[in-house]
Amino acid sequence: MSISPELQAKIDALEDENLKARILRTLRSTGKKQVTDEEIYESILSSYTKAKERRARLRQWRPNEVAAFAQYFREKRPGDYAEFIRQEKEFKEIEPGFAWGIRQLIWEWMPELNGDDCDELFGEFRDYIKLHLT
Repeated sequence: MSISPELQAKIDALEDENLKARILRTLRSTGKKQVTDEEIYESILSSYTKAKERRARLRQWRPNEVAAFAQYFREKRPGDYAEFIRQEKEFKEIEPGFAWGIRQLIWEWMPELNGDDCDELFGEFRDYIKLHLT
């Protein structure tokens, strides 16, 4: 089934090329649809908008804050700090249980953080470590 001209115009008006591609890929899939193309479009657009708003609310970590956490981590748990570096260097990933312990340390360092901001700092810290491994 082809996409209506009205819906195609809405899709074409979107700025994000990846979003357009995702919508078109979903609409053109061969599976049986339980809802209309318009409902699919609205659902994908709504999810995209909510995710974009959520990302915009995330705390933007400054390099000196990430470095301050690195120093806190190194001083508070030197053995775990070395293990973190080892896992990042050798495997380019952190074991999930160990990562959870690091998130607990982040909340100890900055108790008022929400989960999303904690996850963002964890990711920034991994990037910090990767940068300093080279």
